[in-house]
Amino acid sequence: MRGLHCFEAVARHGSVKMAADELGVSQSAVSHQLRDLTESLGEQLFIRAGRGIALTATGRRLADKLATTFSGLQSSLDDIIGSGRPSLRLAVCSSFGPGWLIPRLASFYEANPAVNLQLRLYAQDPEQTAEVADAFVTAQELRPGFTAVHLLDEMLVAVASPRLCGSSAERDLPLITTDITTERFGQEWRDYCAMTGRSLEGLQSGRFLECTHYMLSVEMAGAGLGLALVPDFLARRHVEAGGLAYFDRMLMPSGRRYHLCFKKSRAQDPEVRDLVQWLRAERAPKPVKNLA
Repeated sequence: MRGLHCFEAVARHGSVKMAADELGVSQSAVSHQLRDLTESLGEQLFIRAGRGIALTATGRRLADKLATTFSGLQSSLDDIIGSGRPSLRLAVCSSFGPGWLIPRLASFYEANPAVNLQLRLYAQDPEQTAEVADAFVTAQELRPGFTAVHLLDEMLVAVASPRLCGSSAERDLPLITTDITTERFGQEWRDYCAMTGRSLEGLQSGRFLECTHYMLSVEMAGAGLGLALVPDFLARRHVEAGGLAYFDRMLMPSGRRYHLCFKKSRAQDPEVRDLVQWLRAERAPKPVKNLA
């Protein structure tokens, strides 16, 4: 069991050092356990990959099984000794939480009064681990031992301050970009121009305004600083409140797909089943070409 515990930690972190730090033992102790486990099973579980290690096909199958098994053991222990968490912890990123989830939450509370839902907000997609939350809304790749329920495909729409949209000043607005890495800088606007038939040179006023998150982009657009491309579900409530206006009604797919993720071992938990059932009922309809 000790060897399996060490193996699961190494497989999850992809690092002997990080696994040793988590388990509170030395790296040599972890390596010793891995050697004993390999000899005991008679199977190669890891291979060298550059300066690190990678799982073999057998190692990956074992890691997937252990992730589910250990999670199930922990849930069983919580039930037996009465130390189960009083809340269902749901982690969401900063655009999906305020823009899509919260406007719909009243119906969840009404339909599920016995579920104590605890929301956790993260600037980026939250890491899928039990230390963070019990369930996650994320666009990240699914981790081993987890299952996913598709919620929606993210669609972007161009918005600006109402006092600027439709005026002569509209043509001089800087473009606000959240694609700020060197290899993708301003890419969402290049994609937008390709879709709408506009030229980037004709649309922008000579520079980009840079920010890291859609929430910042929305606020910058509302302050009259520039034109932003943000998720339609996030823009909608600002437009309805009068803080933003649509530059046009075209919706552009961003390529991000939001899923509700949770460990397979928790799929039958009543709170998780209630959340899945509600989200399936509330999730957005299939995207259309233009906003209604």
